[in-house]
Order: sequence, then C-alpha cells, then structure tokens
Amino acid sequence: MSHLIYTVRSSRWSDVTTYRQDAGALLWSNSRGEGRVPYSAIREVHVYKVRYFGSRATYWRCVLRYGFGRKILLQAAHHSGARRIEDRTATYIPFIKALERKIAQANPRAVFRKGRHWLAIVDAAIAAPFILIQRATGLIGCDRAVALASWLLRRIGPRLKGHRIARANLIASFPNKSAAEIDRILAGMWDNIGRVFAEYAYLGRLWDCDRAGVGGEIIQFDEECRRRFLELREARGPALLFGAHLANWELLVWALGSHVGETAVVYRPPKIIAIERQLAKIRAASKVTYIPASAAAIFKIKNALRRGAWVGLLVDEHYPRGVDVEFFGRRCKASPVVARLARQFECPIYGARIVRLSGGKFRLDITEPVAVCRDAAGRIDIPASTQVMTGIIEGWVRDHPEQWLWLQRRWRSA
Repeated sequence: MSHLIYTVRSSRWSDVTTYRQDAGALLWSNSRGEGRVPYSAIREVHVYKVRYFGSRATYWRCVLRYGFGRKILLQAAHHSGARRIEDRTATYIPFIKALERKIAQANPRAVFRKGRHWLAIVDAAIAAPFILIQRATGLIGCDRAVALASWLLRRIGPRLKGHRIARANLIASFPNKSAAEIDRILAGMWDNIGRVFAEYAYLGRLWDCDRAGVGGEIIQFDEECRRRFLELREARGPALLFGAHLANWELLVWALGSHVGETAVVYRPPKIIAIERQLAKIRAASKVTYIPASAAAIFKIKNALRRGAWVGLLVDEHYPRGVDVEFFGRRCKASPVVARLARQFECPIYGARIVRLSGGKFRLDITEPVAVCRDAAGRIDIPASTQVMTGIIEGWVRDHPEQWLWLQRRWRSA
C-alpha cells in the first residue's frame, strides 16, 4: 500500500531514506544500510511545522523518540538539491497518520505532542513587537509616530550592516560626491525608512485623493500629472505600471486602487506569516488585489490582464534570472517581466513614483506611456525596453537619492 511507504531526504547533508511500515515495526533503508524500530519502543511522537531561512514556506515535521536519546526525523520537506526543497505533504500526511495509529496501538503510554520549531519561536518574537508598534503608532498620531520613527532610524540605521552596503552603493553611483554629501544622503535614507515604517498605520488616511477632484492636502499633483491621472483612472483595457522603492512606495498601491476597473499588484510576502497578516489588514483598504511573488504569480498576472486589469510591479530590485541593464553606469540584472507581458498583451506601460515633500506631503508623478523599443518584426524588444524603464528609475533616484533604498544589493552578477 503506497501510504505505508515514504521516501525523503531530510537535509542537504543526509541520504535519501525510504521508510516502510510493516505489522510490528518501522523499517528504513538508505545507502548506509537498513534498520528497524518496533512501534512499541517509540515513546514520543513530536509534531510541528518547520521553516527554513530565506523561505516563508512551512512544512510538517515529525520526530520519533525511542531508546536512549535516539530519534527518527520524518518531514514533508524533501531536499532534492543544494537549495531546492520539494513539498511532499501529499504522501507524508497519509504515511504519518497510519504510523501514529500503529504506535498508539502498540504503546498506549506513548506521548503525542505538538510543538513549535525554534525558528517559529524566533518569528513570533520578531512579529510581536512589530505588530505592537504598528498598533501603537495608530494611537499616538501620525505626526508624532513619524517623527519618532525617523529619529530612531537616523540613530540606529548607521549601526546596521545595511548602512555599509548603502554607502558602498552610493560611492560607486556618485563618485564625484563628497563624503559629506554621501553622509547627508544616507541620513535622509534612514529618515525616509523610519517614516515609511510609521506611516503604515496611516496609509488609508495619507491617500486623501477624492473620486472627483483628485488630490487633497497630503497627495499633490502638478497639472500635467493631474490630467493624466484623471484620464488613466477611467481608462479601459489592460495596462502595466512599474514603480520603485522611493519615498513611501506603498502609496502607489492606493494610486493604483483609484482605477475604476480591476487592479492588482505583485508583492514580495514577508517571511514571517504574522507580519504578513498584519500588513494584509492595513493594505485591504486599498481595494487592490495582491499577488504574492511566486512561481504561480505569472499565471495570475496574465489572467488579470486578460480580464482587462491594471497590474503594478516594483522593478528596482536585483533579479537573478533577469536581463543585463546599465544602472548608474554599472551592469546589473533587472526583471524583464513588464516588457514580456507588454509584448504578449500589447498593452501600454506607465511609470509611477511617489516623491516625499516637506510637511508630511507627497507628490504622485505618472509618466506618459513608455516608448518601448521594438525589433525588426515589430515586437517589443524585451532587453532594450527593460533598459528604458531602468533608465527612468535611475532618473527618479537621481532626483531624490535620499528617498531610495540604497541598502539593496542591486548590483550582483547572479
């Protein structure tokens, strides 16, 4: 019976092991040999979920303890390669359920308990203060919360590893700027990051554009962008919008949500589930559908575009499988997704950015449809068009370098 056999490689350093359940014992075999343990000898069954660094996915794990400090580890996460994990939950669950029944029948004194992996405890320790602070900022008022957060980050940020990365990126991008100018930009970057953190609790209030007049005291436009925004808000048919991590980039989602039709935005979920849930509550007021970045994201994006939706993406991060572009005179990898989708759907591309102004105000800028490059057959040239969008983002960053996330490892070969 298939549910009585399970094969797994529990870590990148272990062997592939096959486990079999017979009438009285659990058997296993791998390249190093074979073994068995009677069900009656198993004294504890510990079940919990495990998460690996760099991934937000969780997998079931079961630890069987027997004898003097001996144990067997069974889990749904199969390490199929150095950095590849295959989820074998579909075969793992039936196997474990059958195994638990056999152990309970053979040893009524066996202890069955549920617990948490140590990384889950760390996640909870990180998430709790984040959620508490977010809720607290909603109580003390936006201006006070933003001032406090920016003050803290200006003092804490320079002590973090990201500060060294940001300084190196700035020096390489602006070789003619003095040390004092670099320090000023770095201070501004941390000030902006602190403000963004505090502003999460107030995003719905910060976006004060009404449905008719567009723009209030906080969100401002120049006349050209006001006209373009009003036209695009009522436009029909699919379209793509790209942005960057400038000022409070989250407000771009509210701008996208002003469109009368269906809208969606692609985002990178936090690794910690509790933090993602908190952010989801905040973002729900934007009326935009969130598509988590994953292998399935491209299919969801295409389906949305087929329905005539507007889809937004931030494209200023390193993309390992991307195309080569020039960014501040240096070669890096950029995501070609926007250009590829525009090529498939022949839909327009717009750039949008938020600029932080003094007095707690912001300006929304929207470009004209991006003049994409085309090949000899008339199709959108993906690398060249990606370079055009990268150039637009570079111009935005040059305008306000202190409002961009310089601590990203943007320039990497792979």
